[in-house]
Amino acid sequence: MKKNLFRVGVIIFSFIMFSLSFSGCKSKQKIAQDQSESAYAQKIEQAKRDLLAIINDQGSMNLDEKEYRLNAIKQEYFQDQEVKDLIARADDALTVLRDEQDAKTREESEKQQQYVFHKSILDGFNAVASANSFSQANLHIAQALKLYASGDIPVLIIISQENGVKDYDRPTTIKKYLEYLKDVKKFDKGIESFMLDNNGKITEIELIKK
Repeated sequence: MKKNLFRVGVIIFSFIMFSLSFSGCKSKQKIAQDQSESAYAQKIEQAKRDLLAIINDQGSMNLDEKEYRLNAIKQEYFQDQEVKDLIARADDALTVLRDEQDAKTREESEKQQQYVFHKSILDGFNAVASANSFSQANLHIAQALKLYASGDIPVLIIISQENGVKDYDRPTTIKKYLEYLKDVKKFDKGIESFMLDNNGKITEIELIKK
């Protein structure tokens, strides 16, 4: 009889301990789930703040930094609709920035190209005009002509301009003008403008009297 009571007591105690243990596990699981949901909610809020910072930034971040932060958010694959909408807006904002940066790079490249050509043209004219001999001048002429589409491209010399209206000297060609510099041994003009073809060769040049 006592043994039976002891066994019953052991069973009841085991059941109580199991129930407490099971309840404790459920409680721990609930706490872990709540913590996980809270952490996810915090990540969503941080993503929203980062995306708004990208969209509204006024120059505190460069384009590379913005792209890095945006890609990091994309890799989280958030299902929150507001985050998705902000990602789309950030993508649009960065597209505009990329286009502006590309345009600026092209503009700077064109300015650099213009500067290089401007200097090369002047160097060519001065080299021909200051040559010590006709043979040396001819070498400089041959070198200078490499900048031009042909020896027949027009050279326009502005002798006066008023209210945007230009008055030109008698037109000539680049080959004839270089031969003229070889004879007079003096170059006293400035470059007003020039045009390039798709091959980067000069197709027209305007000079102006200093």
